[in-house]
Amino acid sequence: MRPETTFSDSNSTARPLLTIAIPTFNRAQDLIAALMVLEPQLVAYPQVEVLVSDNASADDTPQVLAAAQERFAAQGIRLEIQRHAENIGSDANFVSCYHRARGRFFWLCGDDDLIVPGGLAQLMPHLQDAEGKPSDVDLVYATSYGFREDYQRERQVDPFGRRFHTLRNPRDVSMVVNIMFTFISGMVVNKERLESLPHEDPAAFIGTNLVQLSWALPLLLHHRRSIVLWERPVAARQGNANGYSLGRVFGEHLAGNVTRLLPGRPDLSDPILNFTLRRWFPSILLDVRSAGNETLKLDEAHAALQQTFGNNSRYWIFTYPALTWPLPLAKLYTRVTAMLSKLIYMAHLPGFWRKQT
Repeated sequence: MRPETTFSDSNSTARPLLTIAIPTFNRAQDLIAALMVLEPQLVAYPQVEVLVSDNASADDTPQVLAAAQERFAAQGIRLEIQRHAENIGSDANFVSCYHRARGRFFWLCGDDDLIVPGGLAQLMPHLQDAEGKPSDVDLVYATSYGFREDYQRERQVDPFGRRFHTLRNPRDVSMVVNIMFTFISGMVVNKERLESLPHEDPAAFIGTNLVQLSWALPLLLHHRRSIVLWERPVAARQGNANGYSLGRVFGEHLAGNVTRLLPGRPDLSDPILNFTLRRWFPSILLDVRSAGNETLKLDEAHAALQQTFGNNSRYWIFTYPALTWPLPLAKLYTRVTAMLSKLIYMAHLPGFWRKQT
C-alpha cells in the first residue's frame, strides 16, 4: 500500500551513505525523545538521512514530525516523512522503510529506542574508508542496554572495556549476535551489497514478526566482514513488547525464517537457535512471568515451543523449567543454567573477552 503523504527536506539525488529509518505508531512522546537524542549527532554527518514512517498514528505524531522536520532542515539534516493512509501492520511498515531507504547502509530503529549521544560517531568510521568511500562491511552489530525511565542514569558500558571487534568468520558473527539478529535497532546492514546478492524480497516475510531477518541473514550467508560495536550505542526501552505470541514468533517463525534464510548452513543457524534456547528464552520467560504480562500469550508458549524445539535437548534443560516450574524455583534454577550458558559461550569465543588492538 502506498503512503498517504510523503515529504522530503532535500533535493539531493546523491545516494546517502546511511539511512536511519524509524517506523512509528502512536508513540509521539517516545518519538520525540528518539529524535531529540539523535538530532545533535546528525549535524556532523550530512551523508546520513533520517526516514520516519508513520503507520497512520492517531496521536500527535504528525505534529511532532512536522516540527522536527522544520528543525532538522534548519540544520541541513535530511529528514523524510511518510505517512500511511491506514495502519498496514508493523511488518509491512518495516518493509516499507527498507524499500524507501536510499542509503547504501540501512539501520532500522524502533521508535522507543535511542541512539545514545556518541552512538553515531561509533558507527560512522566503519561505514567508509579513509577516502570517504563506502566500506566493504556487510553487517554492524550495535550492542545495547535496557532502560525504563532515564537512559542516561541507567547507562551501561561494556564490562571488558572493548570498543569494537572486526569479524571475518560468519560463524563467529552468528555466535556473537545470536538472537539479537531479531532486535531491529541492533543491526546495520549493507543494503547496497544485499541488492547485488540473490535474496527474497522482505515482503515475503510479512506476518512472521521477524521481517528484519530478511535483510540481515542473507549478508551473513554471503559474509565478508562485520563489525561489533561493544560500547552499547543503543538504549532499548523495556516493557513495550506486546500483542504477539512469544512462543509462536520465537518458536515456529524464528526457526522457520532462520533455516529458510540460511539454507544448508547449520553452522550458522544452530548458534542462533541454540543460544535462544539456552539463554534468551529462560531470561525473557522469567521476566514475562514476573511481570504478569498476558499479552505475550505464555499459556500458548509450551505447545508452540515444544512443536518446534521438542527434539532439541536445550529446550528441556534450559527453557522448559523457566516456563513451567514454580517461579521461585525457576528463578534459582535459571541462575545456575545462565552461568553454564555463559561458560559455553565464552569457550566458543575465547578471543572476544579482550580489547581489540
